[in-house]
Amino acid sequence: MTKAARPQGSSFLGSPREPQPVVLQHAREAGIRQVIDRHGRLHDGEDPGLTPEQVRRLYEIMVTVRVLDERGWELQRAGRVHFWIPSRGQEAAHVASAAALRDRDWVFLADREPGVMLLRGASLEQIFSQVFGRRDEPLQGRRLPLLLGDRRRNIVPCTTQVGSYIPHAAGAAWAARLKGHDTRFIVYFGDGATSRGEFHSALNFAGIFRPPVIFFCQNNGWAVSTPTDRQTASETFAQKADAYAVVGQRVDGNDIFAVHEVTRQAWEAAPQRGATLIEAVTYRLGFHTSSDNPDLYRTRSEVEAWAEWDPIARTRGFLATYTGWTEDDDAALVRTIRDRVRDAIHRAEAKPLPGPADQFEHVFAEETWLLAEQRERLLADLVDGATP
Repeated sequence: MTKAARPQGSSFLGSPREPQPVVLQHAREAGIRQVIDRHGRLHDGEDPGLTPEQVRRLYEIMVTVRVLDERGWELQRAGRVHFWIPSRGQEAAHVASAAALRDRDWVFLADREPGVMLLRGASLEQIFSQVFGRRDEPLQGRRLPLLLGDRRRNIVPCTTQVGSYIPHAAGAAWAARLKGHDTRFIVYFGDGATSRGEFHSALNFAGIFRPPVIFFCQNNGWAVSTPTDRQTASETFAQKADAYAVVGQRVDGNDIFAVHEVTRQAWEAAPQRGATLIEAVTYRLGFHTSSDNPDLYRTRSEVEAWAEWDPIARTRGFLATYTGWTEDDDAALVRTIRDRVRDAIHRAEAKPLPGPADQFEHVFAEETWLLAEQRERLLADLVDGATP
């Protein structure tokens, strides 16, 4: 559309696709495991499989992720954080799946799973220290905000190259099996990563050697601006497992009970069966990143339709229906979390940044002569440059 032909008063330049129906409305017909409806009510004959205490814990972590996300977005827009990757709408998929594992199991993160860090005991201060690139966080300020990880908690940070780490997870799981360990592994990635060769190499390897790994694909409908129907001609992502003799399973990614159940089943079967590919059908309600404008490729009406399946609202509905959770309870929880997030931001932002020499630390187990020479030359150049 040329500028002359554009409706008066409109500055919209995108070409969004027609809104697509929410597949979760007909989950069972689509082969998607689902335990609760969009209001959080159990389907007939379903058992949540989680105690009320477990549900409240997962709910608190999901709400914490949502508040963290909201404040992080504000920090980025205010110029205090350089980059942000929203998780809005995908809280249940990663929180409930990670909760199905043991703390000694290994997690390979993508970029929308801050709840995994919280589940494993990381503080909000640690997370915001990473976001601000501070020196004393586990990755020492060397990664983009929210490319989280912590070896002490068996959490491997993702790389910025989409899907490149998926074979690493399969290989690590195979190494654990060779060593006789009972450790299991889970690796998170988005639907866009399934178009990468690394995804197919990893599944091919897994089909042959059967390592104890769960491939967890968060199908949020969009690989940045590329919709699912331009990502694959397959009807589902889970069925890609068939080509490699790996078990594939679809699950309602906004249903904590279904996600936890399916992941736990894959975890229990891993020692004998090997790998499972789980496709968690969810939706990215927010921006892809702070550099994105989703109005250019999708309609607001599509987002609003998916918002009715918001995982936090559904879990809150379950708590209200089956445990007596009240609006006052919810308001008190949100206030408490907002206070925690505010305090964590204040403490993390006050911490020191890395210095020029810090980038040479912890590169190798033992420092090489070349690395030492590079550090010395950099520091000498900095001194020379500071001399009038």
